Amino acid sequence: MVIRCNQELFELFPEASVHGIILDGVAEFDPAIATHWKQKAIESVAGSGFTSETVLDSPAVKEWRSAFQRFGVKPSKFRSSIEQLYRRALKQEMIETSLPLVNLYCYASLIEMVPMGAYDLEKVEGDIVIRLSKENETFLGIGDTEPLISTPGVVVYSDDGGIICWAWNHRDAARVSLSPDTNRAIFFADSSTQESESRAEAAIKLLAEALSATGAVELNRFALNRTNSSVTV
Repeated sequence: MVIRCNQELFELFPEASVHGIILDGVAEFDPAIATHWKQKAIESVAGSGFTSETVLDSPAVKEWRSAFQRFGVKPSKFRSSIEQLYRRALKQEMIETSLPLVNLYCYASLIEMVPMGAYDLEKVEGDIVIRLSKENETFLGIGDTEPLISTPGVVVYSDDGGIICWAWNHRDAARVSLSPDTNRAIFFADSSTQESESRAEAAIKLLAEALSATGAVELNRFALNRTNSSVTV
């Protein structure tokens, strides 16, 4: 499998980087680990100094609002994943799905204040490409009943079957999502500016630390940018 960023991404975002890790054996993940990192996420959000009224002043939220505007998506309607998570957390509505693995990477996202996503590699079709959407491409996100018809020029993750995450990190597709049976997974952390690159790298490192504690095996770790835009995994 090849994971690559098309150069058109860097024409819009010259400083962008996409950080990822592939782990095997995640089906054995101990839910207690997620509980531990949940508390760390709660403490991180509480110590940030932001409130529901001031969250738009956060550099992390500003970064992604600016990015969404740049590729033509209204950020007040389609919020980045980190803004969605942070707004919930500030209301003491910490995300807690039925899948501890999903919860874990969301907590890592909150701690480092970078968007993250994950996919079941056994469900991914062919290569993964971060690119710009085409005219009238459709996307069915997790929890959606009707597909979204994308305008062209929106940053997306895709595989051979189509878009797997729309508006860079706004929402993942249902067909490649993690499940209780997921054993081999790929996780991503996004950075659209040089300022957030180190935080995206740190989020992947945190996730690796948490998952290796319960026996998951790291198969590959990578970072893609303008000068190193693809990796074979």
